[in-house]
Amino acid sequence: MKEILDGIKSKTEQATKNPGAKFGALYIYVLVIILAIGIYYVNNLENISRQSVPPVLKDTTVVTDLVLKNAQTIPPIDIKTVSQSTPELLTEGEKIYKTNCSSCHGENGAGGGPGSMGLNPAPRNFTSKDNWKNGTTLSSIYTTLMTGLPPSAMIAYDFLLPRERFAVAHYIRTSFIPTADNDTEADLLALEATYNLSGGLQLPAQIPVKSASFLFVSENQTANAKIDSTIASIKKYQSEIGFETFSKVVKNKKVALSFLSKNSGWKQNESAFVNLVVNNVNQNGFNGSVFNLKNEEWNSLYSLMLKLI
Repeated sequence: MKEILDGIKSKTEQATKNPGAKFGALYIYVLVIILAIGIYYVNNLENISRQSVPPVLKDTTVVTDLVLKNAQTIPPIDIKTVSQSTPELLTEGEKIYKTNCSSCHGENGAGGGPGSMGLNPAPRNFTSKDNWKNGTTLSSIYTTLMTGLPPSAMIAYDFLLPRERFAVAHYIRTSFIPTADNDTEADLLALEATYNLSGGLQLPAQIPVKSASFLFVSENQTANAKIDSTIASIKKYQSEIGFETFSKVVKNKKVALSFLSKNSGWKQNESAFVNLVVNNVNQNGFNGSVFNLKNEEWNSLYSLMLKLI
């Protein structure tokens, strides 16, 4: 390296005496820079090529199944009655508030509850009338409880019954909000029309997917076993005309018998049986030969199916 530097110094002195030598000195400078970069790269090759991202990222996805729920009938409510605050509604609303809301909004409704840490935006301060997204009317608060306020941490409380949502809305308006705004009759009628409060609601039962899958498989196994037993029992009717007809017009016995088992309406009369078979040929296990059957053959086939299914 010392020899290189001495050479650079010598070339520099020559360049000051001879302008034409400047190009030669410039070449030496470029060569030194390239050499320095190369040495740095070689010395740090291990660090440059090291993979800083872990090859496999931990999967944090949590898969949960549905919760088992019984069918539920939500009773209808009268919007005009429930829109009036009563001691009973306020007492009920206070219990619901302390159970579901106070952890974020605080016992005094001013926000800052233990569950509000790190939430952005912070939970609503009910004691202030500033910047309410939906407003402070009863219908507005009810709507907020129904839909939530995405993308904030305010979830939808649609799991509460309508009366419970009115109760907690009354409690919030009465206990925390200074001079809350009142609904017009049109506001209440619009709320009634939106959520059909006077019509009530029938909620279906909910079953976990694993349980539903088990029931589905079990039911199919039972049905398949029954069809297999029916196919085996056909041999008892080999001497009947219906058996000969059945063998002629059926291309898949299991499909045909399964189809008839699932569509029991044909048992009403022979005409319904004929229509069902003819209108679903090649999809129900029967073949096109059914179009050539005579009346007595249809009669014998119908009689046999009634015995089997």
